[in-house]
Amino acid sequence: MRYPKDHKEQARATILKSGARALKEKGFTGVGVDGLAAAAQVTSGALYSNFGSKESFFEQVVKAQLGAEFAAIDDPDPEERRRRLRELLRFYLSDEHCEAVADGCLMAAVSVDVARAGDSIRETYEGRMADVVALVAPAMPGPPEAQQESAWAVVAAIVGAVTIARALPPGERSRAVLDATLHSVMAILGEDTTA
Repeated sequence: MRYPKDHKEQARATILKSGARALKEKGFTGVGVDGLAAAAQVTSGALYSNFGSKESFFEQVVKAQLGAEFAAIDDPDPEERRRRLRELLRFYLSDEHCEAVADGCLMAAVSVDVARAGDSIRETYEGRMADVVALVAPAMPGPPEAQQESAWAVVAAIVGAVTIARALPPGERSRAVLDATLHSVMAILGEDTTA
C-alpha cells in the first residue's frame, strides 16, 4: 500500500497533537514515552522513530504549540489586534480554560517543566515566547519599547494567573486570581474596568 507524500508529516503532526495533550495533563515527568505513545495511539517505537527521544518530542511540542492561540490576534490594524487580544484575555482567564488543561495553553501547563529542561528546549521556548510577545506588543499602548515591556507583563501575568488558579482548589479564591489578573491586564491595555 502506498501512502501519500505527506503521510509522514501528517502522522508526526497527529502524534504531536495527541501526545501534547498528555504532556499538558501530566507534565513531563508525569508521563513516560509509553504514555505519550498511547495518547497518540502509536507504539513507543513510532514515537522514537519520529522524534528520537522524549526530550526531542517535548521540544517539538513547544516549537509547534507554544502560544498557538495568540495567532488569533494577528491583524495589521492595532485597534483590531487590541480587540482580539481583549477577547483572548477574557477566555484565557476563564474557568473554562483553567479546567481544560489538556486542551488549554501549553505555556500555563508546561512552563515549570521547561524551566527544568535542557538548554535546547529552553532556547526553543525562549524563541516561541518572543514570538508571542511580538504578536501582543502592537496591541499595547505607548511607544515600541513600552509596548514590548507591557506585552511581557501581560503574558507573564496571565500564564502565572492560570498556573496559580489551577493549583488552587476550584472555587472563590481561584476565580479571584483570574478576575484580579483580568482587571490588571485590561488596565495595562488602557481599558476602564471599573464599569
